[in-house]
Amino acid sequence: MRAPLRWMASPGWHLAAAWVRYGSGNTVLSGPFAGTRLYLSPLSGRHLLGYLLGTQEIELHGAVEEIVSRRYATIINIGAADGYYALGLARRLPEAGVLAFEANSAHHKYLQASARVNGVSERMFVRGFCSGHELRAALATVRKPALVVCDIEGGEVELLDPETVGDLRSVDLLVETHDQYVANCTQILNSRFAATHTVQQFSGRPRDASDFPSAALPQLARIFPETAIELMNERRKEPQQWLLLTARDAARHSRHVAQENRSS
Repeated sequence: MRAPLRWMASPGWHLAAAWVRYGSGNTVLSGPFAGTRLYLSPLSGRHLLGYLLGTQEIELHGAVEEIVSRRYATIINIGAADGYYALGLARRLPEAGVLAFEANSAHHKYLQASARVNGVSERMFVRGFCSGHELRAALATVRKPALVVCDIEGGEVELLDPETVGDLRSVDLLVETHDQYVANCTQILNSRFAATHTVQQFSGRPRDASDFPSAALPQLARIFPETAIELMNERRKEPQQWLLLTARDAARHSRHVAQENRSS
């Protein structure tokens, strides 16, 4: 009975959300991962429509393009959830292998189905909880250069420690930090990697009408302008922070790749 009651409580919202789901054909409409097919979990399909709109974590669009330009051989995505980064980067980096760790096994069937429909299932491997042991083993065996993408609700402070996972000193990382769960989380990671990495920090911002992919869904933005903005709401409890950590050894590789791209 919950679904009809939700529609009755806020019919405009649910009509607009259904419009996004069906109008997009479960395909990301804009941003660096546009064209990626996503089978969202039921919860994300109701409340995180930014994945399909392509506005999810819009603050990182430039960072994603920078990441793509580095041509990583391996992506290790810890906290893959619905697969926005795992699948999006697998498509943008067609020579890369992707190791997607997701502790919630209910997400696995969606990840695997999305991998198949995007044609990346042979390069994407879904795993469960990522312990320090799992991360050490992965970093010791995967092809380099590698990128670690991490979003684990505060667990990043315990897991991403180069004192216990030494190979973290020589790989790049994109980390969503969670100071609301672990005090000074962003500062701790900043300090922990400052000696070995160049640190770029990104801060969340509110969405506005210009962020909405109106070219893809013009009638929705016109009929429901306020709801269109609300559909991009990421349900954050406080302004979000992210860190892009570029290992100084890896930076030399990135410059070499950039030179190759210019010469070709």
